[in-house]
This record gives sequence, structure tokens and C-alpha cells, in this order.
Amino acid sequence: MSNLLGGWRINLLQTKLLARVERRWIGFAAAIISAFGYGAGAIASKHVVTHMTGPITATAFSLLFGAILVFGLFYRDLKSDLKTAPRKAWIPVSLAGISASIGVTFWFLSMVKLPLVVSAPLVGAYPLVSIILAWLFIRRLDRVTWRTIAGAIVVIAGITLVTTG
Repeated sequence: MSNLLGGWRINLLQTKLLARVERRWIGFAAAIISAFGYGAGAIASKHVVTHMTGPITATAFSLLFGAILVFGLFYRDLKSDLKTAPRKAWIPVSLAGISASIGVTFWFLSMVKLPLVVSAPLVGAYPLVSIILAWLFIRRLDRVTWRTIAGAIVVIAGITLVTTG
């Protein structure tokens, strides 16, 4: 009997460990796909704001088409979340949308004035802002460790080298 229970515990441990590892890999894959999306978007956006229209119009349409895509792909999830999300959740969601819109708008504006190879790394410094804001506001959710700070310093050094080179 104890062997059976011990085997059950090992299976449970293996299942939990596998779920954690799988979640990490899904997270890494999502981050890499995001990087490709942002990279391709930067190339397309630079072309648009340089040769076709202004940054404000480009921002409006890129956010519109992005919203249509998200709505089309995740309609069922959106419908369910709208029913179950608490009302107070809309405040941070709205702030996130406003912040992202400001970020995209000013990124497009920077592309008009700077080469993409300078603008993109500078905009790519947003994780540093995220680290600082996480440390200030959501310490209970995300830990800022010395390794995180060391990585941020390496990022700053890389951005400095790219923008001055």
C-alpha cells in the first residue's frame, strides 16, 4: 500500500514538475514569437511612417487592425472574460491600453526622426522601465533580484553600444 501511495506521490510530483516546465517553454515560445512580431512590425512601421502616412495615423490603424485580429482570434475568451471579470479590473486594463497606445505612438514618432537601428533598441529598453515599476508597485507579484538588476545593466550597456555605434 505504501509503495502504491509513494508511486502516486511521485506521479503527482512529476505531473506538477512537467506542468511547470511546460508553462516555462510556452512562455519562452510566446516571448520569442512576440520578438518576431515586434521586429517585423518595426520594419513595416518604419516604411509606413517614412513613405506613406504620419505616425498618428499609422498608430490608429495599427491598433485598430490589432484589435480586430485579437477580437477575431479570441472572441470566445473575450466573451467569457467580459462576463466574469470584476468591474475594478477594467481600471488597470484601461491604463494598460492607454500606456500601450502612448508607447506605440511615440515609437512611431521616434521612427520619423531616427534611424530604426537607433529607435528600436531605445524603445527596447522598456523592460528596464518595467523592472523599476515592478519593484515600486508590484513587489508581491514579481521579484526583482540581483540577477535581474545585473541583466538590466547589460541591457543598458548594449543599448548604449547600439545607439552610439
